[in-house]
Amino acid sequence: MTKPFIIPLLLLVNSVYAQTDIELKPGDTLKYSPKSQHPVWVTVQSNGANVGAALFMEGKKIKEQDDSRGIKSIERLFYNPEKGKKYELKVWAKSYVEKTKPSKISITESKTVSILNGQFTSSQFIEDLQVFRSIREKANSGLYVYRSRKQIDSLYQKAEEEAANSKNIFDFYKVITKLTGFEGSCHNYTDLPNHASYYLTQKPEYLPITLKNIDGRLFQDSKDNKIPLAAEIISINNIPAREMINRFSQYYFSDGYSMPYKETTGFEREMLDKFYIEFGTHKQYSIKYLRNDRIHEVTLPGISLEAFKKLQESRHSLTLDKKLMNEKYSFTKEGDNVYRLSVRGFDFATGKEDPAYEKFSTFLEQMMDTLEREKITNLIIDLRGNTGGTGALYEKVFTYLTQRPFRDSHYAYTWFNEVPMEEKLVITPLFLSNGVKDKHGINAYLKQLYPKQIQGKYYWGDDKNSSILPNERTFKGQLYLLVDQRVASAASHLASLIKSYTNAIVIGKETVGGYYEHNGHLPLVYELPNTGIQTGFSIVHVIQDAQNLPDQKKGQGIIPHYEIRPTHQEFLDQNDVYLKKVLELQK
Repeated sequence: MTKPFIIPLLLLVNSVYAQTDIELKPGDTLKYSPKSQHPVWVTVQSNGANVGAALFMEGKKIKEQDDSRGIKSIERLFYNPEKGKKYELKVWAKSYVEKTKPSKISITESKTVSILNGQFTSSQFIEDLQVFRSIREKANSGLYVYRSRKQIDSLYQKAEEEAANSKNIFDFYKVITKLTGFEGSCHNYTDLPNHASYYLTQKPEYLPITLKNIDGRLFQDSKDNKIPLAAEIISINNIPAREMINRFSQYYFSDGYSMPYKETTGFEREMLDKFYIEFGTHKQYSIKYLRNDRIHEVTLPGISLEAFKKLQESRHSLTLDKKLMNEKYSFTKEGDNVYRLSVRGFDFATGKEDPAYEKFSTFLEQMMDTLEREKITNLIIDLRGNTGGTGALYEKVFTYLTQRPFRDSHYAYTWFNEVPMEEKLVITPLFLSNGVKDKHGINAYLKQLYPKQIQGKYYWGDDKNSSILPNERTFKGQLYLLVDQRVASAASHLASLIKSYTNAIVIGKETVGGYYEHNGHLPLVYELPNTGIQTGFSIVHVIQDAQNLPDQKKGQGIIPHYEIRPTHQEFLDQNDVYLKKVLELQK
């Protein structure tokens, strides 16, 4: 239960309402009533905690925000009050660096917001790079899985030159995201302390279209635009489509060498910042596109940041995604003698003790009732969009699909069971939600799970990795597995088991999560001392219970037997071409 803390009367400073030096402790919730009667920006700034903020109208939450990830974070909400309505802003600490728990908070209301300068010296960038490398070398068991020490040394030598020449925080951010991605783990994480848009202009200079990457071609993804929907974009301001794809991909991370997720995600999720980090904002955008076998060129004015957000939120390609992601899990009939089990995430239960786990178990039993009663011989397992979650949930699903015992892994290990460089460790919401408030709680957890040291590695205890038996009722017909580039972590772990040990025909795209191994189980996050950039990774290297297959090489995600490549018309129609392929194979 959070402890409320009522903010006292505000000071009026240069026509801006402001309150500074409010102490915020973990567990406290600050409550603040906006004073302005007109539209303003409400800015919440901290100096020692990552904060979340939520705006309520008449007691109902209308907006919650955690744009910034750093400990010295800033949250900006546009406040547009309705006359006669009562508003309240709530602010709480979401995470903090282990050594500094209380934080000073300031809240201001203003008509405009300033651009963060993000200026640092070369020596500060180099120091942060050195800290970044030390963190990796002391804590990241995945550092040398896909890259040799010689390769890592070579890349850091080049990175030091680039860091010394960095002009601003964006330049340095590019340097260390390249290093982060080179390691080869989809659980890796490196992010700016504040949202990229906070460093950018407030002028209408943002891209007036959205883009969708389909197999290396960029399609115009906005309805009601001067450029026709689904027109293929050749270049923007003379930047070729292929260059945009390549430069976006460095900000997204995959297990091993898998590329589909890295090359598509920037256009689906974070065009809002990555485009401008790479290419800047512009008053005009000269866009070349292909339509009806002819190249056309149009120049469009830039739009406001808020207008671009609306474009992203209403883009055409979301139509099918919204249908797919409507429920966490479902069981539907898709034709004669075929059903589909769809699971879009394994994050709806925390473990076997969670009531949601029991509900899911009942759901799976009811699924088996239907399959047996109707004598169904074809079952689709649809994992598209599933980025993972709780291991107990994916294990439960597989017990209904296998006739053999299995384990979470052959073995798993960390490089330590006491957290290194704890002074830079971020106590994240994951830890706080489990009652862990400092390094001592994390160390106790590590010593319990990884007690055995053998040649510098701490191995997962055998009692935590026991053999899991098949359910008494298992499906014995033909399986079809649908995967896409977003399938990761627990979901890709399940996909590797299904491909490895069942008759499943795999359809879709190579997953971002690995087939043979991955770093997972426990994520740690650290903050760099000067820039406040946060970086993290999962510390446990897991060798999965998967057999060698001729079409699965080290460093690959789950490779489909049938790769899906949507046509131009299928993109326009937003047809489910994955499901269509299953039904074709049954004919």
